[in-house]
Amino acid sequence: MKKKNWYRSFSLVDDKYIEESNPNNVTAKKNNSRLLTILVAACASLAIIAGNLWLFLPFRTTPPDVSKYKNSEYYEVIQNLNVATFTPPRYKNNAQKLWGILKTNLSFGCAKGGDVDLMPPAMNEAANKVDSYQEITDNQVAGIIEADRIKRSDTHIYYLDEDVLRVYAINKENTVEVGNYTLYAGSNNYYLNQWEFYLSSDCKTVTVITQYYEKKNINSNRFVSLVSLDVSDPTNIVKKDEFKITGDYMSSRTANGSILLLTEFVINKNGLDFDDESTFIPQIDEGEGLYSLPASSILFPEDLNDPRYTIAMKLDESTLDLVGTAAYLSYSEEVYVSENHLFLTHVFAEKTENDDGTITRNAMTEISCLSYGEEQFEIKGKATVRGYVKDQWSMDEYEGVLRVFTTTNATTLTTHSYSNANVSVSVLQTATGRCNASLYCIDLNSFEIIASVIDFAPPYEEIQSVRFDGEIAYACTSIERSDPVFFFDLSDLSNITYKDTGTIEGFSTSLINLGNGYLLGIGVGASWNSFKVEVYEEVETGVRSVCSYELKNAEYSTEYKSYYIDRQNQLIGVGVSDYRADDYERYLLLHFDGYELVELINTKLNGTPEYKRGVYIDGYMYMFGVNDFKVEKVFD
Repeated sequence: MKKKNWYRSFSLVDDKYIEESNPNNVTAKKNNSRLLTILVAACASLAIIAGNLWLFLPFRTTPPDVSKYKNSEYYEVIQNLNVATFTPPRYKNNAQKLWGILKTNLSFGCAKGGDVDLMPPAMNEAANKVDSYQEITDNQVAGIIEADRIKRSDTHIYYLDEDVLRVYAINKENTVEVGNYTLYAGSNNYYLNQWEFYLSSDCKTVTVITQYYEKKNINSNRFVSLVSLDVSDPTNIVKKDEFKITGDYMSSRTANGSILLLTEFVINKNGLDFDDESTFIPQIDEGEGLYSLPASSILFPEDLNDPRYTIAMKLDESTLDLVGTAAYLSYSEEVYVSENHLFLTHVFAEKTENDDGTITRNAMTEISCLSYGEEQFEIKGKATVRGYVKDQWSMDEYEGVLRVFTTTNATTLTTHSYSNANVSVSVLQTATGRCNASLYCIDLNSFEIIASVIDFAPPYEEIQSVRFDGEIAYACTSIERSDPVFFFDLSDLSNITYKDTGTIEGFSTSLINLGNGYLLGIGVGASWNSFKVEVYEEVETGVRSVCSYELKNAEYSTEYKSYYIDRQNQLIGVGVSDYRADDYERYLLLHFDGYELVELINTKLNGTPEYKRGVYIDGYMYMFGVNDFKVEKVFD
């Protein structure tokens, strides 16, 4: 056996030597080796070429061509959005990009300062009464009703407890819930806690406004939905109609039988597809499926800097039929509605290169005025002011003039003139500090600025709250926790005068005319985690603080509609989180007796402060929270 294996091994060795001694086999091996070397070299060359192309091929620096959409009714929209959504590359090519990343890593990830953005909720004894509407919400403009979480008639109180409309029969201590309706019961959608509603003047219809997005995928559409409910029989509430539009809820009003609905539609740059209108055009559903907003209703500012729409819609309150639409591209969410006009704001940065090579950036606001009295919105004109508008309360129309308070903002202290042709250089002056406050008065016939008070606050202060009252205006500015309240006399626009309180601890996020010559401030006290209510009165030398009420270690709602303001009885109701108490979710009722703010009620009430509501009726305070309700007797 061993011998056989030995012979076999010897035979294999012989075969090996024979094969190697064959000259043809040696040549073939050399050729194969040479071919392999050539292939490896070619692949390496191709890899080098491909690598160089990847490294040094320049990035696109201009928006892509969209001419293939020239026959679309939205071609102008596409052209503008194509420019507005295109972001020029930071680096010229991948090689420069890699080097930039390498340098960042070598510097231990220390980030360098970039360009700063400027911008920073059983029938009773009254059953035989004629049921008529009674307003609770302290609306900014008389007769222009704002949606809220609470409304009432003579006989019933309606409260929107998240997605449940609850109806209570008013009967003092015996008040009970007599009916309710759960919206979207069993729905898989996500709802975003933006619940408001209207009660019609005949008290037979409730229109609920809510915000949700479909539970399909991460890119699912967001919707604003209006749901009309028949509440003529509170024990049997029935759904009537529904209206939907893609986007986010901003605000709304009712006037003369119409609902003015204001929404925002933000274009997702990553999901933008000009072949799919739904990615860049708001979609409307009136009950028969989604359709795109007409191109004819879309308007553009001169400086398109933000891929978002503000959409103003007018709907019939009884049917939710869409009557008129106007969509503004690149407009922000600060909207003011007067008796006849709707004002939209567009904030942009005006940049000027200084002699020393620095850039001065100023926040500017373009205000567009639309008339909503007819079926379609009509553009009346626009004006530009320096600074940005904090909220709707910072704007007011009075006798043909729009008065506007702004926080002015400049990133340098360098003085320069303005090149904006819409505003006179004499009116728009450079800020004396990085922040300040200014007042502008705009004629609504010519849309020219006819009066102004520039930088009236101490340097670096910002507008915190504003309240107009006819020919009088109040403005609170602050830096950190000091609170000057300014009183403006606007009776003669050629000679505007103002005076202030000086420094008071804290600041007011809401200023409220309490009547009888008094002004109410709701805001922050001496520390950031405090809540303060303060009463002021006008005196010859300024605005004097009369009294205040303060809670330490407490939070409050900055949503103005969450406050209950009763000027006739000098009552202030507000929900707070008082962390000094075991049951820290509370509702307060304060009474100003002409000398002090007296605490009449301090009771436990579930829900965060912005969701709580209250109303005083015939000696009793009715208070509503999240799945919670209380009645307390206040006066005999």
